[in-house]
Amino acid sequence: MVIENTLLLLLFVLALGLIIPELFKRFRIPLLTLIILAGAITGPHGLNYVKPDDTINFFGFLGMAFLMFMTGLETDITRLSKSKNKIVIMALLNALIPFCVGLIITKLFGYSWIVSILIGIVFISSSVAIIISSLKENKSISQDVAQLILSAVIVADIVSLIALGFIFQTTSKVTSLPLPVYFIILIASILALFRIVPIISKKIIQKKLSEDKGYERQLRFVIIILVGVIIYFSFLGAHPILASFLAGLSLSGAIFYNKSKILNSKLHTMGYGLFIPVFFFVIGMEMDISLLKEFDLRNIMMISLILGLIISKFVSGYLAGRIVKLSKKNSMLFGSISIT
Repeated sequence: MVIENTLLLLLFVLALGLIIPELFKRFRIPLLTLIILAGAITGPHGLNYVKPDDTINFFGFLGMAFLMFMTGLETDITRLSKSKNKIVIMALLNALIPFCVGLIITKLFGYSWIVSILIGIVFISSSVAIIISSLKENKSISQDVAQLILSAVIVADIVSLIALGFIFQTTSKVTSLPLPVYFIILIASILALFRIVPIISKKIIQKKLSEDKGYERQLRFVIIILVGVIIYFSFLGAHPILASFLAGLSLSGAIFYNKSKILNSKLHTMGYGLFIPVFFFVIGMEMDISLLKEFDLRNIMMISLILGLIISKFVSGYLAGRIVKLSKKNSMLFGSISIT
């Protein structure tokens, strides 16, 4: 019975991804928004028609991993290196200003420095998965601008993940290693990943498996790298989001070499055809919309944090965009999309 329920839920989610775009095509609502809303409405905090189980949650985890992995694969490091100064400025402003606002608001309400810093770090982060899908569906902006915005958001999010790791390592040990040693090992692992994986992948994908006409063996090799990197960095205490992105980035040179674009297409089909829609539906099911009933305008701290987050993210994003010579429209897009 459990298997049947899981299959029914999987059928429901995939059917939504197929039917919803046709029903709401005229309204131009992003698919991911509709899937998240469907999960929130039909999930345990809404009408309670569907409930997640371990299998669906695992599919959702794979969806998140594939989304970040594909983002890394599709990132052109050569192109980004030419815009690294712009990316640093955008990421720095969009992280520093919200961090200071979150820290100050929390401290003014009498909380400790640790709690205030933690809230400030939360203000830095954005929902990278939602931003990625939003930019993919927005055909009105150029690929260069989308890549620039996405890179800045990812850099800021990586900073927040590292900062969170630092906080958690000081308050509740992720590892028994001393903090400086832990971060040295983490950074050394990232550097080794970008040194070793490209060499191995190019030799295997472009030489050893070059006669694999169906690309099945190449696909298995890529999945092995993805899973292996996630497992290794999870042991180090790093978030799977970071590990998946780094895995994709380290493989990007090999996958986009000549006919390997076909392999990229197969990975894209696997991710967006199966796992990623489930990931967004799970996000929706985890949203507790009943909390809106408990929203109280007299809760000054809640109002202050919400307004502080929205205003600081938008203003910092807009200012950063204008500083690096983005148009007003694209600067507003960066500011608004970083709020998510």
